[in-house]
Parts: sequence; C-alpha cells; structure tokens
Amino acid sequence: MENSKSDLRKLVIFFLGQTLSQFGSSLTSFALVIWAFSKTGEVMTSSMLAVCSTVPYLIVSLAGGSVVDRRSKKAIMLVCDFIAALTTLAVIIFFKLDHLEIWILYIVNAISGLMNAFQNPASQVAITLLVDKDKFAKFSGIQSAANSMLGIFSPILATALLSFGGLSLVLTVDLSTFLFAFLTLLFFIKIPEVKTENNSKLFEIIPDIKTGLSYMKGQKGILYLLIIYSSLNFLGAISFDSMMSPLVLSRTNNNAMYVGAVSASMAISGALAGIIITISKQSKNKIAVMFRGILVAFIGITSFGLVRNVYLWCAVVLFGCFGMPFYFAYESAILRERVPVEVQGKLFALRGMIGNALTPIGYFLGAILADYIFEPFMKGSSQLRQLLTHVVGEGSGAGISLIFILAGLIGFVLTLVLRNNKYIKELN
Repeated sequence: MENSKSDLRKLVIFFLGQTLSQFGSSLTSFALVIWAFSKTGEVMTSSMLAVCSTVPYLIVSLAGGSVVDRRSKKAIMLVCDFIAALTTLAVIIFFKLDHLEIWILYIVNAISGLMNAFQNPASQVAITLLVDKDKFAKFSGIQSAANSMLGIFSPILATALLSFGGLSLVLTVDLSTFLFAFLTLLFFIKIPEVKTENNSKLFEIIPDIKTGLSYMKGQKGILYLLIIYSSLNFLGAISFDSMMSPLVLSRTNNNAMYVGAVSASMAISGALAGIIITISKQSKNKIAVMFRGILVAFIGITSFGLVRNVYLWCAVVLFGCFGMPFYFAYESAILRERVPVEVQGKLFALRGMIGNALTPIGYFLGAILADYIFEPFMKGSSQLRQLLTHVVGEGSGAGISLIFILAGLIGFVLTLVLRNNKYIKELN
C-alpha cells in the first residue's frame, strides 16, 4: 500500500511539473505571436512561426522515436527541457538588449520543433511506464481536462502579463515553470527503464526505423487507428480548426467577442469530458466508446455549419467537443496496451508525424476551398446555389458553412465504415 501511495505521489508530481511547463510554453507562444504581429503587421509572420516549428518536427520525428526507444526517457526529457529553456533565455537577452528580431524567433521555433520530436514520444512512453494499465483511459481524461483548462487560461493570463510587465515578464514566468518541471523530474521522479537488445547502438537509427515500420505493417488494427487519427486531423483542419473564426466573424460583422465565446465553450466542453473520463470506471469496450466520441465530433462539425447565431454555435461546440476527449483517451489506452513499450517511442512519433503533416495541408486546402470555390459559388446564381441557401443561408460565410457540413458528413460516413473493420474490432 505504501509503495502504491508513493508511486501515485510521483505520478502527480510528474504530471503537475509537465503541465506547468506546458502552461509556461503556451504563454510564451501566445505572447510571441502577438509581439511578432505588432512588429510586422503581417499575418504571414505568425504562419511562418508555425511552419518553422512544424517542419523540423516532421523531418526528425521518426528518428526521435527511435532514439526514445533506445535511451533513457528521463534523460531525453531533461535534455530537451534544458535546451528549450536556453532558447527562452536567449529570447529574454535579445529582448532586453533591444535586438530581438523575427528571424531569431524563427530559429527558436525551429529548435523547439526539433526538441518536441524527442520530448513528445519520450513523455508518452514515460506515462505508459508510470501509469497502471487499467488507469490509462482515466489518466488520458486528466490530460484532456488539463489541456482544456490551459486553452481557457493561457490567452487570458498571457494578455494580463503582457499588459502588466511586457514580453520579458511572460518569458520569466515560462522559465520559472521550466525550473519547477526540470527539478521535480530530476530529483523526485524515477522512470523505469526498458531493456532492449539495441540500447547501446544509439546511432543505428535507419535500421531501427525500418524495424518499427515493419512492426506497424503487421499490426493492421493499429494502422487503421492511425488512419482514423490522420483523417480526424485532416477533416478538422479543413473545417473547424482553420475556419471556425472566419465563419463566426463573417456572420457576425467581425465580432471577436463571439469567437471568444465559442472558444471558451470548446474548452469548457473538453474540460467536462476529461473530468467525467477521470472519475468514471474505464469501459471494457474501448472501441465502442472511441467511435461514439468520433461520431459526436463529426455531428458537431456538421451542425456548426447549419446554425447561424452565437448561442447555437456555443451549444453545438459544447456537444461536439465533448466527444473528442473520449476518443483520444481510449485510443491512447489501446495503443499503450497493445503496442510493446519497446517500440512505443516510434509509434507515438509516427502518430505525431501523421497528425502534424496533414494539419498544414488541411489548413491550406480549407483556405483554397473557402476563398476560391465555395464562397464564390454561394454568391452566384445557379439553381443548386438557390437550393443550398435553404440550408446554409446567404451572404458572407455561407460557403464556409457548406465546407463544415461536407467535412462533417464525410467524416461521419468514414467513421461508420471503419467502425465495422474487423482488425479494429480485434483491438478490444
């Protein structure tokens, strides 16, 4: 019993440290985007910051997963945190000397992307090693609730800190959260090590990647889960992730308060779902729960394109965003249970690579569909357009609403098809 309490205490400390560190990073990311935009006045600047972070992550993610499977997860997390802290310290110094430039932030984000390629899979495998098998879904619920709370409070606190003490205060808070996470992980957390026959061969990465991919090819159920994950990210990027704000703004005469209300409703829904997952008993039929969560999400995306006022938008996201934490919680639980811990680093690296690779493509495609196809079409005079106005209405934003409806319906049908896949059913 004493060992169990000790393990739980260590898990709580680990989770608290990592969450605080993530919170500090969120504050800095938000503040740097505001600083960069105020300096240049160009939207492209914030987009390039995201690109500089994503591209290095994609390039080295599989190699990062391979290294994670070979080496100490704790050591990798400590090194990545330390390097990330050095970049934050460099930004503070440049800012204090009045020499901070946009190109410096591009380099900082590129380094951050590289570190995330190692940090993320290491953290995921560490959770597998620290959490009891029958608590995987519950812990994912806790993570979901925490992430939702970060989504609510990060912009608010970052704005307050910027107003009170400027960018340097935000960066100092970020460094403080890093220090707490680093010291607690270094002195109080022991992560079990996984012995593999290739532990000592750190630089034989390419053969290791091939081995991992060969393993994945033999696990058709896991591969289909990755297909579902990538489809969710892609359809979400085309519609809700990139088009929620433009849709609300275009239909409310650019009222940013309404965007804030919808965003807050999303975060509240995710937090509530995470709490329910945490306090409820883990379901034995994980696949059923997972697919119910996906279907709810796609119903939400479709419904968001059908309604046309802020109250209904908030109600729709409260419903639709409630399903996603259930999907992610039980999908993560299945992956942790079914995949040997020795190759989980490569698995989570591959999962992250797929999701991050398709998201920018979805953003780009969604913008093209909205600006050059659906919005112009809904301003035309064809008979089909006249018919569709009964569904999505008229004026600015009608074409974007149509994108939401189509993306939601495609996702709903795809989910129903994959739901009966025999390889996925076997994962239960």
